[in-house]
Amino acid sequence: MSQPYHHGDLRAAFLDAALHSLDQHGELPSWRALARACAVSHTAPYRHFASFEALQVAVAAACFARLTVAITHAAGALPTPRARLAAGLRAYIEFGITHRSWYDLMFGRNLALLRHAEVQIAGTAAYMTLIDAVAACGVKDAAGVGFTLWCAAHGFADLAASGLRAPVPVAAPDRMLEALIEMCVAHALAAVGPTPRRRRAKT
Repeated sequence: MSQPYHHGDLRAAFLDAALHSLDQHGELPSWRALARACAVSHTAPYRHFASFEALQVAVAAACFARLTVAITHAAGALPTPRARLAAGLRAYIEFGITHRSWYDLMFGRNLALLRHAEVQIAGTAAYMTLIDAVAACGVKDAAGVGFTLWCAAHGFADLAASGLRAPVPVAAPDRMLEALIEMCVAHALAAVGPTPRRRRAKT
């Protein structure tokens, strides 16, 4: 028999169960299924989520939070800004491919979810991992360059997760992810510009 959840833990348990269902089955569970997964009464979810949309909002925010953790963990204590940027981009793309249903909820057609403050805050935190990584490389226009990199990473993840392939076969398709990451890092480093030469002191 499942152990009862302590006060304060049930909302997190609901979110974990909803994330698991979304990941495994491609959709959020019904209220009854959610309550059953957490071994509580079927009315219990209403005490934490006023509506199904409120559940969607909370799950979308949780997905962004997990994306932030995945990126931060991947970059970790890597020795150089360039390595951290590459690792973060790779983690972002792999997250979108591995958790397709989460990614669809986060960036799908239901744009109304993105207007909720809870989702905006969590989404911005995830996005700032990219901007901060670009800035750490010495790029002054980190916001502009970061947006370009996000477009590339987001597009790759979306295409790969949906199973779409290039109309014309490409050589070494398994290398495409690394090639994209290398291109993104090169673009960021090119935006840094040449290091100014120091003037020699007059003798």
